Amino acid sequence: MIEEVINNIIEAEQKADNIIKESQIKSKEIVAKAKEDAANLVEKEKKSVQLTIAQKTNEAFAKAGKEAHLAIDKCNKEAQELEDASKKNIDKAIDYIIGSMTAKYDK
Repeated sequence: MIEEVINNIIEAEQKADNIIKESQIKSKEIVAKAKEDAANLVEKEKKSVQLTIAQKTNEAFAKAGKEAHLAIDKCNKEAQELEDASKKNIDKAIDYIIGSMTAKYDK
């Protein structure tokens, strides 16, 4: 009877050792899987952030390009207005200069 109890204890200890070993293997597998999943998630998020940055950069460049064209168009319009205004006054300026020269030297 004592022998049977001892054998049962030994058998129980072996089962306990096997359960511990299986648990250690499972826990290592779980940790490895969690690390892999975390690395995949980080890589996915990194790509997502890079894509968002690229899109925002393209949008900013497009907006800046439009604003630059508007500013150039505005400057060209103002330059044309100045040129038109100066053309209106050029005949008056020429007449004034000729009149001044004639009055001074055509005595």
